[in-house]
Amino acid sequence: MLGVTGAGKSATGNTILGRDEFKVDFNPESVTQRSEKKETRKGRRIITIIDTPGLQDSKGKENKVQAEIKRCLDMSCPGPNVFLLVIRLDEKYTEEKMKTVKWIQKNFGEEVARFTIVLFTHADSLRNRPLKDHIEDSPDLRRLIISCGGRYHAVNNEDKMNQDQVNKMLLKMDKMVLRNKGKHYTNTMYRKAQARLNLWKNIEAAIAAVVMAGVALIAAEVSKVEALKGVAEMLQKEQEEEDQAILSSDSESEISDADDLDYVPKGQSGVVGVNPALLDEDD
Repeated sequence: MLGVTGAGKSATGNTILGRDEFKVDFNPESVTQRSEKKETRKGRRIITIIDTPGLQDSKGKENKVQAEIKRCLDMSCPGPNVFLLVIRLDEKYTEEKMKTVKWIQKNFGEEVARFTIVLFTHADSLRNRPLKDHIEDSPDLRRLIISCGGRYHAVNNEDKMNQDQVNKMLLKMDKMVLRNKGKHYTNTMYRKAQARLNLWKNIEAAIAAVVMAGVALIAAEVSKVEALKGVAEMLQKEQEEEDQAILSSDSESEISDADDLDYVPKGQSGVVGVNPALLDEDD
């Protein structure tokens, strides 16, 4: 059984067993810290049920969660015939729950869908409303169920003595097992899924590194352009100052020359004349 904390995995296990074996509490923190295995006899067969910790908030403890998944698979050797993906009916199918489902699908691989039945708990919250109508109201739930081959069931864990709901669920499991020709979800399938996941993680890391390198290169080129622009502006400013200095110097020189031309000694006319006596001498 897989799902988020509080979905009702442990209570569902007790309903299938017909007795209280798994610890159940209304604590928002996960009561089940490690996978637990219980068995029951139904007719001529023995059914093994494995309860697992909540799989949400897996970030930051990825290795721990994956180790627990591996332990769970080992406990069910040669592997589980059925995964029950447990979801509450009396709560909205939130973004957090969708992320947990995607995390399960990503970590177990595409093949896990062949072995999965969506199991809704708190069936009493439907209040005689058809389960199909509830599913149709949620496009996200509908897509999830389609991805699991259209397989779903609902149980009311408050009514553990109602074994008819359990028998109907077991019948759906039997049909799926027959469709899968009795095959199990194996450790090999899980390892392949993990190998694909790690490959994509490496590809994403490589792409991110290339993008960051490109951003850094662009930033460096922009810095160079800005530096060259600053140098160009400084040189232009220096040239303008130099040109201004030359213009100022030329202007002062012109003013000085003009002062020299206009200067006439005191007591003399400003008109320059020729001495007639000098002209006579030359003649």
